[in-house]
Amino acid sequence: MEKIVVNDTNIFIDLFNVGLLEEFFSIPWEVHTTRFVMLELLREEQQAKVTPYLESGKLHIPNLESKEIAEIGRLFQQYENQTNLSFTDCSVWYYAKANNYMLLTGDRKLKTVTAFDGIEVHGILHVFDRLVDNGIISYQVAIERIELLYQTNPRLPKDERDKRLQAWTAEIEKKGGCL
Repeated sequence: MEKIVVNDTNIFIDLFNVGLLEEFFSIPWEVHTTRFVMLELLREEQQAKVTPYLESGKLHIPNLESKEIAEIGRLFQQYENQTNLSFTDCSVWYYAKANNYMLLTGDRKLKTVTAFDGIEVHGILHVFDRLVDNGIISYQVAIERIELLYQTNPRLPKDERDKRLQAWTAEIEKKGGCL
């Protein structure tokens, strides 16, 4: 495994929305999340798509002890008014920090506070980069799905999307239009 990553809810939702959940679990990462994230997957079909990865051992959920949950609660109380972070946000922050794991989230506030706290943190565009870099999806699929992603999640940084679209299009052209 390349890295151990802790996944926030919005990454699962974005991947679900663009049909790349299965591909995500093909990246050479060990994927972890918290039970609180699983509870935020409100749509039945989201739960149904994620649960098999838990059952197959590709997704790991720790059994947090009461002292760890208390520490998450402390983080939540400390940052709730300043940053509007949820308890679930604080759970993935705590878990990533306590284990020195990389955090995957699309929440700008959570990204800011965790990066400041010394945690390696990335978003959905980093996931796309790893999918392409590992040859899990083609440039053409990446282009199609990132455009779909921006239809369902327009808050993502457009300049970062445009950089990727340009690079991936250039790669396709370099190969004579072959996907």
